[in-house]
Amino acid sequence: MLASTDSTNGVPPAPQADATWHARSLQSADVDEHASHLSGWRQEYDQLGGGGFTGRLDEAVSDGVQLFRERTSHRLRQRCEVWRDAVWCGITAADDGSRLDGRQVGAAGIMASGSDGSFELVSPAGHDIVGFVVARDALALHAPQLALPLSGGAAWWPVDPVQRQAALVHARAILVLAAAGVACDLRTAMLDVVAGLLATRGPSRPERGNASARRRLVAQVRERVEASPERAPSVPELCTALHVSRRTLQYAFEDEVGVNPLAYLRSVRLNGVRRLLREGAPGLTVQHAAARWGFWNQSAFASDYRRQFGERASDTLARGAASHSM
Repeated sequence: MLASTDSTNGVPPAPQADATWHARSLQSADVDEHASHLSGWRQEYDQLGGGGFTGRLDEAVSDGVQLFRERTSHRLRQRCEVWRDAVWCGITAADDGSRLDGRQVGAAGIMASGSDGSFELVSPAGHDIVGFVVARDALALHAPQLALPLSGGAAWWPVDPVQRQAALVHARAILVLAAAGVACDLRTAMLDVVAGLLATRGPSRPERGNASARRRLVAQVRERVEASPERAPSVPELCTALHVSRRTLQYAFEDEVGVNPLAYLRSVRLNGVRRLLREGAPGLTVQHAAARWGFWNQSAFASDYRRQFGERASDTLARGAASHSM
């Protein structure tokens, strides 16, 4: 019943139509494995904080609807794409300063995906979020008067704190009941919650020019790193190439992802090495994987890797090779 990625265009399809609720709980000590657990989504998580990662996903899926609760231990940069023709709404357990497409989510905020279903979320350590996903046609049938957020990018808006808390309580109850196999109309209850949240959305607020510029600057830096991963650019080189001052670059990163440019670049590259090691390709060595992402000093790399992920790079490689030989 769990969805797989559409091989023709790479867009995740919706979970299969099935009136039965399918529930599961998964825990992981690996950030990439955790990111792959959510049914029907395409996700890539970069771990920005140091130390061993832990994550838990509680998920329930039925006909055209998906509900999940996700808990993660470390600060993450999440690149997400929901399954095709669906709307996602997210509510954090607390006002934790999460950033949706570069905008900090304010008090009592509700998040939602935009027209293409993709978004970026920077989440803090100890993140706890409930996510509702509903097929747009199912929501249109359930609440035909609702103006769906079909255009533009992802957005957040504030709602009454009482309604927000009630939505969290309902979500957790539905997850428990679905896992227990309780026979009641949980799907209608979930559609009611989502329709009620989306109905509170007001007109989109324009993004401030400096916020938009900072977000573009961070994206440009990442694109440069991913285009030539074997050569790590220095901050002065980035400033020259992007025609900005060191202070402008520093402010952009601190505001958008909460870390300085050097720490961010190192995290992106370390996460890139980790993904190579997890693939466990035949003949791959730690040294080769590190060099692919511009780490030439093996002693410094080994120290940085262990501090970032709480394990040795050789342990990651061994686990990846073992999983692919099974």
